[in-house]
Amino acid sequence: MDTDGIKPDPTPQPVPQKQKKKLKFKLPKRRGFRSNENEDVGWEVFTPVPPSQHTTKANYIRTTKYTVVTFIPLFLYSQFRRFYNIYFLLGALSVLYGSSSLSPMSQISPLLMVLFFAALKDLIEDYARYRSDCEANEKLTSVIRDGVAMEVKAQDLMNGDLVHVKKNEKLSVDAIIISSSFEDGTCFVETAELDGETNLKRRSAIPALSHYQAFEDVIRVNLHIQCESPNENLLSYEGRAKYIVSAGRARADRRRSFFEPSKHETPESRDADDIVDGPGVVPLSMSNMILRGCVLRNTDHAWVTVVYTGADTKIIRNLKKPPQKESRLMKWLNWLVMGIFIYNAILLFVSCTLEYLQYKVQFERSTQWYLPGGTSEALVTNFIGALFSYFGTYTYVIPISLFVMVEMDRLVQGLYMVWDTKMSLLRPPALDAPPGEAPTLVQMRANNTNLNEDLAAVEYIFSDKTGTLTQNEMRLSQWYLNGEIYPDMERPGSFGEAYRSGRLPEATMRRMTLFYRVMVLCHGVIPSINEVSGRLIYESQSPDETALVEAIANSKFVLTKRSKSNVTFTAPDASGNVQTHVFEVLHSLEFNSDRKRMSVIVKDPETGKYHLYCKGADNIILERLSKDEAQNPRHEIDAAIKALYEFSVIGLRTLCISYRELDEELYHDFKDAYEAAETALVDRELKMAAACEKVEHDLTLIGCTAIEDRLQDEVPETIDFLMRCGIKVWLLTGDKQETAINIGQSSKLIQPGMIVVKLNSKTVPECGTILDDILRQMEANAGRATKGYTLVVDGLSLGHVFAGNHQQKMIAVGVQCHSVICCRVTPLQKSMVVNMVKDGLKKMTLAIGDGANDVSMIMSAHVGVGIMGREGTQAVRSSDFAFAEFRFLKRLLVVHGRWSFMRLSELIFYSFYKNLAFITIQFWFGFYSAWSGQLIYEEFFMTWFNVFFTALPPLLIGVFEQDVSDTTAENIPELYHQSRVGQYWNWRLFAGVMFDAVWHSLAVFYGIYLAFGDGDIDTKGRVIGYWVGTFFFANIVVLVVFARLCLLTYHWVWATWAVLLFSLAVTAVATIVIEAIGYGSVVGTYTEAYSLPVFWLSLPVIVAACVLPAFAWIYDSDIVIERSQENRKMKINAGPDIELVEVEQ
Repeated sequence: MDTDGIKPDPTPQPVPQKQKKKLKFKLPKRRGFRSNENEDVGWEVFTPVPPSQHTTKANYIRTTKYTVVTFIPLFLYSQFRRFYNIYFLLGALSVLYGSSSLSPMSQISPLLMVLFFAALKDLIEDYARYRSDCEANEKLTSVIRDGVAMEVKAQDLMNGDLVHVKKNEKLSVDAIIISSSFEDGTCFVETAELDGETNLKRRSAIPALSHYQAFEDVIRVNLHIQCESPNENLLSYEGRAKYIVSAGRARADRRRSFFEPSKHETPESRDADDIVDGPGVVPLSMSNMILRGCVLRNTDHAWVTVVYTGADTKIIRNLKKPPQKESRLMKWLNWLVMGIFIYNAILLFVSCTLEYLQYKVQFERSTQWYLPGGTSEALVTNFIGALFSYFGTYTYVIPISLFVMVEMDRLVQGLYMVWDTKMSLLRPPALDAPPGEAPTLVQMRANNTNLNEDLAAVEYIFSDKTGTLTQNEMRLSQWYLNGEIYPDMERPGSFGEAYRSGRLPEATMRRMTLFYRVMVLCHGVIPSINEVSGRLIYESQSPDETALVEAIANSKFVLTKRSKSNVTFTAPDASGNVQTHVFEVLHSLEFNSDRKRMSVIVKDPETGKYHLYCKGADNIILERLSKDEAQNPRHEIDAAIKALYEFSVIGLRTLCISYRELDEELYHDFKDAYEAAETALVDRELKMAAACEKVEHDLTLIGCTAIEDRLQDEVPETIDFLMRCGIKVWLLTGDKQETAINIGQSSKLIQPGMIVVKLNSKTVPECGTILDDILRQMEANAGRATKGYTLVVDGLSLGHVFAGNHQQKMIAVGVQCHSVICCRVTPLQKSMVVNMVKDGLKKMTLAIGDGANDVSMIMSAHVGVGIMGREGTQAVRSSDFAFAEFRFLKRLLVVHGRWSFMRLSELIFYSFYKNLAFITIQFWFGFYSAWSGQLIYEEFFMTWFNVFFTALPPLLIGVFEQDVSDTTAENIPELYHQSRVGQYWNWRLFAGVMFDAVWHSLAVFYGIYLAFGDGDIDTKGRVIGYWVGTFFFANIVVLVVFARLCLLTYHWVWATWAVLLFSLAVTAVATIVIEAIGYGSVVGTYTEAYSLPVFWLSLPVIVAACVLPAFAWIYDSDIVIERSQENRKMKINAGPDIELVEVEQ
């Protein structure tokens, strides 16, 4: 199904499945659940569905923009929301008054042609969506209705239907899993259509129903699902399910009261309803749901019940177009159009005024006794007629083809980016790929070519670190445990060797046992066997977790199997004998960007005790450690902190490993609170977090891990070049401060000679004070010779900046820094930082990242860039441009961005120039035609001047033009700086365009006027007439505007010559054909004109007179000439050591 950003029409839900009002319900107080008495139910679903309530097309989807009925009105509405189309329409309608020199068809045909191609484009795109919708709606799906298995079309599925999903089948609804082919109800899905990620996700069936796997068992289940109303959140789902299993087939008439436990408290009542299981209540979350668009993988089948259909499914609700980003050039173009419109209005006013005065003189003469009398009404009528006549003629001052050409050029520029082999990467096959698999070619993507030219104006870059600057190929470098560092990268398996050595004290062995248990139990990694190689491989959404599990496996502690509640692994004892262990995971407290930690609660099968194993960011874990010296001796904590610091300064990613033993009472208190939170429909996330706080404290530190993530190729060189272009780079990372500073040094964000200033505040007022102190220090050092500042801010201080409204102070400091590094930031803070700079400075911003946590930052910036890395494709799908490695950003900006800006600027200026010159000649003619509105050109030439005769050559400016080669642009950063500060778009250039247009119009008009004289004769002795004059003007004005184009062109290719010659040939041939068919000029005009010596003599003189002054306005890049001649090499001089200055109270 094509899901390219079209908002579908909502499909109404059948009344029995969705209640019109919010309902209240009350659950009995029982262990593990609380009474949710005051919660609202947004959505209810009952399974099975009564036959009387079956309906059709409840799951029908439509992603098309138009229908047969709405196409014309919606298309016209979308087109005439644009000012310039309304303007051209008014110009076309002006001929209806009857006083215009143009025919209605001549005036309306250019607009009709533009609308025709726009409509054709929309129809082709919408028809593709229609075909995709038909395929999705007509797909057959297995379903159980009234106890009978049948196949129905996907569009006829409805809430409460029991669907049988087979392996490799794509779902057409959002559904809750009842059971699967696995005993524990586990199933695996691929979510590529939702988030672009191809790695499999684990989903779980309702625990109490997972053993009902056969058809005859599933049809006995009654379900009452209460959950949140349909929404677009793809990452969360909150609800609960009440269930009852009958001895026979479930009845479809069961309603709300049937599921109340109070109705079935006695054996008699249970026997009367044939109840064999239940009633029960279980929480539902995203882990129990399969969304529309997901594909069932590695699972033979699953039984699911439908909860959302059609327009209520999450993926369809996400098919709304995001806010459109508009390039800065288009905003400038709108102002330019307004300026040209004012110029048009001036011409119109002058022409109508002079026509009025001319007619008034004639009117006064007509009052003589021997002339026919005039009336004042005739004077007014004539003025109105002149107004309409000149308005229609002067609409040609704005090139109607310009806006189409801009879109076409942007599309071609985007294709150039995609085809650029220097921005493509051959990515080697994965380790688990079949033998002999070829490398994958990863090409750049241009998702939003509307922003091509903005790439040349970037002043601030905001970058993620992991996967963006680094390779995101995690390898464990060091273990730290009990004062010892185990160099796993140098000696893989060193931890296991020490464990099996038999020389360690018993206390150390106990701690090492706890350590490896955390490694093999506390994660979301899924073990599987590669079908090709037969090797054990690990799959996870987190490369860090995979690296830890693989590293501990090198020490012979091997994760072998994982189910929903059990983890199986093998581990050697002190003697080296391998034993298999199975642990039941009672609760998994998942990692997220707010918690920055993950915990699992297990029950030790040997001792029966409850253990909480926790790993997370060092700042999070350290603050949750027990203060009891017996648990965490001070010297051990200090030694661990020292090790963490040493790991950080060499750029390693660190985690702390901890545990806690839970007594029976504490565990059950937590269990009750957690299960109550799981069944809540209001603020579930907050309540679950509060429940986790009951146990995630008073931890005992076990050890630390350090993971290496190396920089990508050419990252330091790229950042150094961008900073020499005048671009300021901000690094936004979740790493600790020492790690971030190390990365800054290695990536050249912090360069030799720079002063590093740290902002570390503990309170909001202190944050403001420190920022004031930094500003004063910078002012005091204003005369000091430095290579600039780098500001380093931790996440807590960044929170203080926003909480205390210190954004302006932060911006004031950031403006004076060449680079800024923000540490321990959350995804929301990344977006807030981008918005702070974008809104506070009004500068062009670019954000680049590779993961889902970078999406908000990418969408907030003017230009968003995604890295096609190893963290899925959510960032790529949300970005405007995407490529494989950070180093390609340099070429994207300084080559493609600069070329796009230069090409479109020249295209726009040239298009306005030729039309201004073209129409201003008509204006000068008014002085010699008694302001009668008579055309100086053939009518067909007026009509097709923009659309045919002069359309292709300027189009090639936007496709092939370049002032310097790509190699030169990549070696001279000053070139990018020039384009960024307005080299290609400024008022001087606009003034040059106006001057050229006016001068060329004067030169052409008076050159031909003087050439004609007062009575030049043709070859037959007749005075040269009007039709020969129109031929002169048409041919010479085309040659003049093409000559001006030749002066603008730096980069000549065969296509440029071919299109110029073709356009000249089209102009000549069209003149001959039009005359031959009897339209317009008198037969023989062109042969007569070509035979006149005055034509061939005046042509070179007029063209030369036009283009010679234009040399003063031609752009000439002195810096390119000088540096190309000298062939100077850019060198970086070594500077002094980095100075660390920490400003604090």
